[in-house]
Amino acid sequence: MEKNTTFFKIGRILGQLINIIEDWGSFISFLIMIGLVNLAIFLRMTINLESSSWEEIARFASIWLYMLAVAVAARDDSHLRSGLLDNWIKSAKTRMALEILFNLITLTCLIIFVYWSLVQVRWVIGVGQTSLVLRIDMWIVYLSFVVGGTLAVIHNLTYLMKAIEKFKKLKEIRLSE
Repeated sequence: MEKNTTFFKIGRILGQLINIIEDWGSFISFLIMIGLVNLAIFLRMTINLESSSWEEIARFASIWLYMLAVAVAARDDSHLRSGLLDNWIKSAKTRMALEILFNLITLTCLIIFVYWSLVQVRWVIGVGQTSLVLRIDMWIVYLSFVVGGTLAVIHNLTYLMKAIEKFKKLKEIRLSE
């Protein structure tokens, strides 16, 4: 019993750490992106100063923002979904079975995405690709796909396990619906 509670405590701490990384990473990326874009606009309009460097950093920050937003959407289970099936299917057990199926499909797609993102990062490191303006190692940018995808996988697995537990607890099944 002691190991079980320790495991859950560690899991809860890791979950909180992941939430902090997602929330603060998204927030910092957003601030960098918005701050640099607005600064570039202001300086271009006032003193006709353009900076490709700022635009490049803003673009890379936006990529990190988008990928962390994927993880946050997975965490909040707020991806686009259709209520059409919920209106047609009245059986709670059938709806849960479909929820499990959709989670499995999403998980499969996310795992494929993370795998190919890792392949891409390894390739970029191997060829030594850098950005055009600031010469930033591009693996830093491509790493956002791995991080965001991995965090989304973790959240999707969590929802999948919860859905399976909920499915097991449902007692009735109506085959006629």
